[in-house]
Amino acid sequence: MTPSSHTLGDVVLEADSITKRFGGATAVDDVSLSVRRGEIHAVVGENGAGKSTLMRVMAGVIPQDAGEVRVEGRVLEKGAKSSIDAGIALVHQELSLVPEMTVAENIMLGYAPTRLGFTNTKALNAIAQKALDEIGVSVDLNERISRLSVALRQFVEIARAVAREPQVLILDEPTATLTPAETDYLLEMLQRLASAGMAIIYISHRIPEVFKIGNTVTILRDGKQVFNSALADTTPESVVDQMVGRELKADLQSRRTANPGEIVLDAQGIRAPGVNGIDLTVREGEIVGLGGLVGAGRTELVRAIIGADNRTAGHVTITRKGKSATITTYQSAIRNGVAYVPEERRTDGLALTMNVADNITLTNRAELSRGAVQLRGKIVKFAQNLAEVVGLRPPIITREAGQYSGGNQQKIVIAKWLGRRPDFIVLDEPTRGVDVGAKAEIHRLVRDLADKGTAVLVVSSDLPELLELSDVIHVVRDGLIMGTLPAGEANEKNVMSLAAGEKMVDA
Repeated sequence: MTPSSHTLGDVVLEADSITKRFGGATAVDDVSLSVRRGEIHAVVGENGAGKSTLMRVMAGVIPQDAGEVRVEGRVLEKGAKSSIDAGIALVHQELSLVPEMTVAENIMLGYAPTRLGFTNTKALNAIAQKALDEIGVSVDLNERISRLSVALRQFVEIARAVAREPQVLILDEPTATLTPAETDYLLEMLQRLASAGMAIIYISHRIPEVFKIGNTVTILRDGKQVFNSALADTTPESVVDQMVGRELKADLQSRRTANPGEIVLDAQGIRAPGVNGIDLTVREGEIVGLGGLVGAGRTELVRAIIGADNRTAGHVTITRKGKSATITTYQSAIRNGVAYVPEERRTDGLALTMNVADNITLTNRAELSRGAVQLRGKIVKFAQNLAEVVGLRPPIITREAGQYSGGNQQKIVIAKWLGRRPDFIVLDEPTRGVDVGAKAEIHRLVRDLADKGTAVLVVSSDLPELLELSDVIHVVRDGLIMGTLPAGEANEKNVMSLAAGEKMVDA
């Protein structure tokens, strides 16, 4: 796959000197950007750099404080309706489909054709099918969204945007939850749309994707535009350096020397839906990785181990300071020094409408209260310290968690558990959808936990991450551990061979 080679057309969308503030914080600071017909314009930057905020301004979701947006030279009035009428469609990072409605109903949500005051189902289905055909996806129009895979939901979200026949399509991290094969299909589809003349703005933390399909890149850092270039005139290394403003090679390639101690987690004969009899141990100061393909049973295993989901068989023991306790429920796991950073941080890990301080202290209320009275001064000091430890940017603990970017939200979830000084922590997809800078910082936090004696279990679909962090990797397939690879023997080929059920090969 190579960047589109067709001739680009005239500029269709311009953002001129856009500034957006939230309270005293400036999220976007005097940023200008333009996109031409047939162009795939990548916008990259660390979490919190202002990318999503800028896109929401350009799509009319939120008003800017200064600057203007122009479509074909005409100033766009503030407001989502004016943006949609002008042909701008935004696919948000977090999907906004209605689970119990059908595919067709979701594609035409808010725009269903009517006849004599009633929904014209035939016309609705025809428009929805045309949108799906245009992006090359086959799915039953009458299937409920709740029954679709994450990948198909992502494609339905894109079809909903395409059904509006936009001049400009803006996508915010569309591949964050997709497999490599699904990602390749999506990138090819975007190239087809661009070749047909659609202007595309593409936000991604995955730099290889940007270079596969993009024509132009704009880099934001701390709300400011710091770089703009044709992708043919720059390199992935230069883009990363401009994104983070600091050298990351040492962080991304460093390995720790593990000195595991006594067994902290001892899980024997674990059975649950999707888990078919697994034994697993994790020791003090050890980082154990769980590899495997999506649907292999990794998340089901860790949730059964910590009591978040019911086990049908098996026994789990946590040993801390020489004392052992049996884990039967999630509550008993938390009481006995277990922490859990879930795969779905927004739905399972955070209270998005609560502020950072309240989120961080959710699991630490007893230590920060006197009887029924919360010690507010102590809470503020406690939360502020942890926000700084995890590198929250900006470290404003009075700000709602939902206002932060994905990487910063993940840091808040981790901070919540750091306050309990856990003996055993499970991290499920700890850096999904975060940028390279936040990824390096989260890896540092994980290593620091292990260096201080915490037993760590990491689930990750990111093979380089799994290989970089883990002292030992168990590869899961069909609810079973198919092989165990010490750090010195693990490589991408061996892990994938075990995950896919092929004969293991050497590097």
